[in-house]
Amino acid sequence: MERDLPATAALRRRSSLAAAMVALALLPLAAGAQLFVCKTPSGRTLTDDKPPPECATTVIRELNRDGSLKRQIEPPLTAEQRQERDAEEKRRHEREMEAQAQLRRDRALLETYASEDEIEAVRDRTLAQRKSLIDHAVQTLNEYKVDRKHLDDEAEFYLHRQMPDKLKRAIDDNVAQQQQAQHTIDDLHVEMQHINEHYDAELHRFRELIERGSTPAPH
Repeated sequence: MERDLPATAALRRRSSLAAAMVALALLPLAAGAQLFVCKTPSGRTLTDDKPPPECATTVIRELNRDGSLKRQIEPPLTAEQRQERDAEEKRRHEREMEAQAQLRRDRALLETYASEDEIEAVRDRTLAQRKSLIDHAVQTLNEYKVDRKHLDDEAEFYLHRQMPDKLKRAIDDNVAQQQQAQHTIDDLHVEMQHINEHYDAELHRFRELIERGSTPAPH
């Protein structure tokens, strides 16, 4: 029994030393100081009362007094990651803005029309207005063509001699007038096509909203 005493004493000293080390490690945390834990890129685990600079590119965990996780500090983004984050944020913002704009368009559509027949009626009236403008432009063009015939008949008298400047200007003006009238007609035909496309889209969206259970505003 006497020989065992030194070994027992040594074991007790080691146990006391280990307990003291654990208490020392926990002392800053228990006293309210921060404790940061991280793993370096090489795999070493570090603890400190401030974020270890060796973990600048890795995740750092900040612990509460009871050792639970308080927060996780992510490493700073690379230039490429910042670019991608900004691009995604821009896309998200654009999606939100488009969704809000679509919501406003849908509300306006339901407030404007009570039925599909109303949409078609407005389409017909709008197209009729453009058709009237086309008819007027065609009539004007035909008048310019008649004038041109008269000018050409007059120009025949000057086949072998100098044409008067006044007649030349009249012919040039007539050419420009016919071109302008034709451009007006062409533009109106294109506009009518866009009008049809617009009301096709309005009709399609109105039908979708009604099928989803939306109700037009009372008229």
